[in-house]
Amino acid sequence: MTTPTTTQLAGSVVIFSEIEAMRSGGGFWSNNNGWTVLADATLFTHEERRTFGLPFILATLPDANWLAGSDAERANLAARIKTALIEDGFAVALAPDGRWYSADEQDRDEVTEGEYHTENMAWRDLAESRRHVLEEAGLDPAGAFPAVTSSMQMAMQKKHVSRDAATVLHTVSREGEELELRVCGCGTGAYFEWVDHLGDPVGDVFTEMDFDKVEETLALIDRDIAAPGATL
Repeated sequence: MTTPTTTQLAGSVVIFSEIEAMRSGGGFWSNNNGWTVLADATLFTHEERRTFGLPFILATLPDANWLAGSDAERANLAARIKTALIEDGFAVALAPDGRWYSADEQDRDEVTEGEYHTENMAWRDLAESRRHVLEEAGLDPAGAFPAVTSSMQMAMQKKHVSRDAATVLHTVSREGEELELRVCGCGTGAYFEWVDHLGDPVGDVFTEMDFDKVEETLALIDRDIAAPGATL
């Protein structure tokens, strides 16, 4: 087995299932061998992805999907870290208030409010707090859980089902004025936006958010091109 080089992965796409990765350790698809490790995965071109779509046999795994080759090693590491933490008795879940939390088995039933906007951020802090467990397993969590998420993912998390749906994610005071960050809409038409106290937009919409840098997006109020797929 020879792990694909960084250059090979950067120009390719793979098929990945975190469910399968956590179940068997082999979350990458091979046209020859089925589910396997990254070293044996089939590397597809972007044209093959557009032309052929996912193999029909993968319909049994709801999370099986295309993944940029450049993200393959990170996704594989994240799955291994999650497996180690779950085996240690800890996990991440969605709280009743629509935010994510991390807790051990004894505390999960008592959680009513989450602390994190994204699942990755909950896993990241949990991994850091249980770093000794991961070190024993030979795993380094650095870079495994980025805080970036798309507006479509966030709208799904907030259970938006219409173009008029909106959820406030963050509030900040700027020059004496309260501004709100919202995710609006649903599906491919979902978008993030900042609004003032009257609900009027501040700047244009965008479809990706780094929740480590939320307030930095306020510096982008001069952009004049709306995000693709956004519906105002």
